[in-house]
Amino acid sequence: MKKLLKFLILSAAFMTASNFMAPLVNAYDKSDTFTISVDGFDYDGEAFTYKSTAYVSLREFSCMADNSVVSWNDKTHTAYVSTSSLELSAREYSNHIEANGRILWCENGIFTDDGILYVPLRQLAKAFGFTAHYSAAEHKTYLTRKKGAIEHADSYYDKNDLYWLSKIIHAESEGEPFLGKIAVGNVVLNRVKDSYFPNTVYDVIFDRKNGVQFSPVANGTIHKEAGEDAVMAAKICLENYRISDKILYFLNEKLATNFWIVENCNLIMSIGGHDFYAP
Repeated sequence: MKKLLKFLILSAAFMTASNFMAPLVNAYDKSDTFTISVDGFDYDGEAFTYKSTAYVSLREFSCMADNSVVSWNDKTHTAYVSTSSLELSAREYSNHIEANGRILWCENGIFTDDGILYVPLRQLAKAFGFTAHYSAAEHKTYLTRKKGAIEHADSYYDKNDLYWLSKIIHAESEGEPFLGKIAVGNVVLNRVKDSYFPNTVYDVIFDRKNGVQFSPVANGTIHKEAGEDAVMAAKICLENYRISDKILYFLNEKLATNFWIVENCNLIMSIGGHDFYAP
């Protein structure tokens, strides 16, 4: 029964991971529209939902929100937005927006239709410095402008947390799917918030209360330079994105020598070679 359960969870997780990164050409219905209020004024641009995610045209929204310069790189299929306080990029079929060096995860992707690049409204609004509130009764999203564009990565991310989180993600999940990298980061940050574990990223990684917690600490690979994907995954985790806020453990059964986790915890998901568990 336990093997059957694991197979079913593994299959579901694989399908989910595949769907996260799949191109979304013609996979949405733009007839499901909604309205937007921006600081009390109606937004007259296009707005529709896909898989319960609100989408708008990047160029249209950017020009409304600020005195933006929008450009397109045809070789990389990437749009760039520049204002006095914001540098933003969004690549076709990617799953994130980069805004002032911060990585904002977009679960259902970024895509084009008829030459227009569509991005999730909530992440784009956050980049420009709006708070967003959706009224289901009105089928309307209310945006309220804060002081300015999103805080820059240099001041938002704790450098020590980003450094060590990137390293443990790289050491534990090099070669794993990108969602698997995020899940490893989730485990570390979930532990930081759990009273049973230390309360900093560094102390969680190097925790030895019940023996070494992560094999890269024991074998020294924790000190390898983190790859670009690991740094990106760490930033997404530090933006409070969670695949699961329950997972506290993971292992690769093919490489594991201790199966305490398997025997004492609940399997939540499997991504790539890793199984993720909660108490």
